[in-house]
Amino acid sequence: MSQLGATTQGKYDFFPNQKIAGVSRKVDGQSAGNCLKMTGLNISNGTQSNQEPSTPEHIKKYRKSYKQQHGKTILHYGVADDVIDKSRPFGHKVLPSDHADQCLKNDQYKGINQLISEINENKYASRHKEPLGKRMERNYNFPQETQSQNFRFGKVTQQNEYTGKEVMFPQEIQDNDGVQNYVKSFGDQRVGCQKDRNYNWPVDKNQHRFGKQNSEVFDEIKYCLNQESLPDQFQKTTIVKKKQEDFRNYKEDPLGQPKNQGQVNSYVGSQTVYGARPKNQDEWSVGNCIKGEATLKQALPDSDLGKTNKFGFRNTTKPGDEDRCFGVPTIRDDINKPKVRSVADPNNYGDEPSGVQLLFPQVYEHMGVSQQDFQKKRPKAEIRSIFEAVGIKYKTGKFEGIFARAMEIEGTQEEEVSVRAFEMANAEMGHLD
Repeated sequence: MSQLGATTQGKYDFFPNQKIAGVSRKVDGQSAGNCLKMTGLNISNGTQSNQEPSTPEHIKKYRKSYKQQHGKTILHYGVADDVIDKSRPFGHKVLPSDHADQCLKNDQYKGINQLISEINENKYASRHKEPLGKRMERNYNFPQETQSQNFRFGKVTQQNEYTGKEVMFPQEIQDNDGVQNYVKSFGDQRVGCQKDRNYNWPVDKNQHRFGKQNSEVFDEIKYCLNQESLPDQFQKTTIVKKKQEDFRNYKEDPLGQPKNQGQVNSYVGSQTVYGARPKNQDEWSVGNCIKGEATLKQALPDSDLGKTNKFGFRNTTKPGDEDRCFGVPTIRDDINKPKVRSVADPNNYGDEPSGVQLLFPQVYEHMGVSQQDFQKKRPKAEIRSIFEAVGIKYKTGKFEGIFARAMEIEGTQEEEVSVRAFEMANAEMGHLD
């Protein structure tokens, strides 16, 4: 509910004969619009607040926004509130003699210090089993054969004709009679085998080669690129008679030109027009046949053009309807606008917002307050209640003076001014006591 609407609530009864059902409640700042926009009315000063409510501190650690902060250490919500002593180090405290730098310096012993270090290290069993730089000694007693340099563990596999593919995918061995039975009954040839039709060849088919064997030729690419270099492959140029050349031009079809029909006349140029010239110039030409020669009466539109010849379907205009517009107007200025408009009323009474108003709405349009509400004349008591609702209170004398100045700005003698006129008067006289 808007601020201006809140001040007029309960002052005007638009339905005097209807009883309100249910319980009417009025709670400032808790309308559905404010709940959706996260805005509300500040009860202390009566102003509209646009600030979103912040998340309580004990709830922040459970939200995703807490885990997506940049530059901060994100802790689990179970330990987020734990008090940590920053001066206390984590881990197990070692003895003073077990420092890492002393362990790393053991290899740097020389002379007597190195001898003492080796004597101290010999008492460990790992020193004897796994000496540094050597393999582990297990003191096994191997046979004498293992001492040979060419000795190898395992059993030697005999090399055969089978490959790894045949070992992984072994083939079943079938006799030739069984294979031939499948070929004869089902025509099932083995994969990769040539089909044998049992022909009686006069030659050995495995050794015989079909075709003609060409003699060995060199420089074949050269001859393909330059065919004229082949001797005795092309006929030499011969000079023939003129009649033979003319017959060849007449008989063959020249490339890109019409065929010579033997009708070439050297006395006829390219601008020659064929055909017989008409003796009488009044005879009709092809253009006259296409365009015609209609008279003025024939060129005029038909008398029944745009009309119907069927009786009962002629849309003749009645006297007085020459300028009449049929249909329903878009803006219904032909009917009276109802005092209270229904939600299901689809009519446009001229008060709908234009395209510019939809693209660039007014400042307080989202609150249900338009510019007409600021320019609407209101009585003195309503003007005072509106400004007191926004936290501006006046003494009786000061309010009367500002209201009188607003009446002068409005140019009216009645005790009704608009909110805009009262704001202008307040800007001029608001600093006066």
